[in-house]
Amino acid sequence: MIVEIPRRRLALLLATGVIVTGCSPRALREDTDPGVPIPEAFAAAEGLPAEVTAPDDWWTAFGDPGLDRAVVEAFEANRGLQQAWARLAQAEAQSTVAGSFLYPEVNIDSSAGRSKSLFAFTGQSFYNNRYAVGLGLSWELDLWRKIANRAEAATLGAVAGRNDAENTALLLSGSVAETWFSIQAQAALLELLTEQTESSRKFLELVELRYARGVGTALQVLQQRLQFESVEAEIPDVRTRYETARNALAVLLGIPPESLASSGLAPDAGLPDLPPTPGLPSPRELLERRPDLRAALARIGAADREAAAAVADMLPSIRLSLTGGYQSIKADTLFDDTVWSIAGNLVQPFFDAGRRGAEVDRRDAILRERLEAFSERYLVALREVEDALIRERNQLDLLQRVERQLETARATLTESELLFVNGQIEYLDVITALQSLQRLQRQEVSVRLGLLSNRAALHLALGGDWTRDLVAPRDDDAPDTSLAATDDQPLPDPDA
Repeated sequence: MIVEIPRRRLALLLATGVIVTGCSPRALREDTDPGVPIPEAFAAAEGLPAEVTAPDDWWTAFGDPGLDRAVVEAFEANRGLQQAWARLAQAEAQSTVAGSFLYPEVNIDSSAGRSKSLFAFTGQSFYNNRYAVGLGLSWELDLWRKIANRAEAATLGAVAGRNDAENTALLLSGSVAETWFSIQAQAALLELLTEQTESSRKFLELVELRYARGVGTALQVLQQRLQFESVEAEIPDVRTRYETARNALAVLLGIPPESLASSGLAPDAGLPDLPPTPGLPSPRELLERRPDLRAALARIGAADREAAAAVADMLPSIRLSLTGGYQSIKADTLFDDTVWSIAGNLVQPFFDAGRRGAEVDRRDAILRERLEAFSERYLVALREVEDALIRERNQLDLLQRVERQLETARATLTESELLFVNGQIEYLDVITALQSLQRLQRQEVSVRLGLLSNRAALHLALGGDWTRDLVAPRDDDAPDTSLAATDDQPLPDPDA
């Protein structure tokens, strides 16, 4: 219903609107803790080496300039991160759209028309011209903070989008580091297999020479040849892992796989030493350090405000409209006559077949779902830290055991060679000792890779404040995929 409102009544209505604006029919949630107990410290931290303060950019702790540059390149050109920034821009634009409804909408309206009337009895025609120009204003008073809550929900959606982008960057840094270490490990394995192949070939030549002189047997030759071929058989699988890891790194850097060779970002063979264990924050600090938890909390706030807006949608609403301008039947006298009108519209929902009530129930269910998701996400965050600490402690123990086994295996091989030359043992014992040594050498590389990958996972689980410093690219910024062209260091060819 549209009614004409006198000026004094309009002023009274506006004042009433100002008074009631900001009164929400539903209290908003203030608690920011998950619905699970928060421990005082991480249980698995006991027994680890002395702690040090980790650098803000955690990947720099490994002391590899190539890795540092690769992570920076990924931040600039990774397509997944670019998508996250684009989603953030969408959320920010949606926040602006939602916030705009708090203000009046003003439109400029202009028109010109000509009509013809024909009288059948007289046969005369009459023409009627009409010209108009003016401004139109419409505004819904924000009773019960319905519009404000929706605007705040959209703003919190943008906050969550920012945290999502930061979490994408955090995971990206871990993916680059883990892929980098994998390439180094496979390159080191290829070098090791080259050495082991050469060592096995020398053993084969020695056995063949003994057989040619009538000292050895054909069985010894076949046994050593089988050992030699078993080492060679390891090469294709390692080479496959090496080349596919390089392709994965190229995709993370936002470049085609074939461009990696000229990018200057080929890791050297060999793994870096494990940095000291970083200092651990308290479990409660994860709520601020991890962007995924911050995003989940922002989405809870958005759902809470959407639920409050759904409740307010069941209450009365008032919309005002004001138009003013000029109107005339002649263009040259258009601005001689002024017209204006003021109207108010009061709406109280009466019957909607339960639609608004169902919307309130739906919004409440969304809020409960996000609360449970936040609690679950926090439990997963605690588990990720605990798991990483457990793996590191056991991997360090495993590395020490493998290193001791390596010392024993070298001594065993030396002793078995001496006993075989003296005819005290069969050659099969020499082969067994050689295989044990070579297996342990390869296992050592795998254990060191596991330690480095797990350390990266620990940093991801701990989060950090460095993601807050990331700057979203401007709309006119294109991802920079240019990389300095330098030659790769060629890997040794195990088949040479």
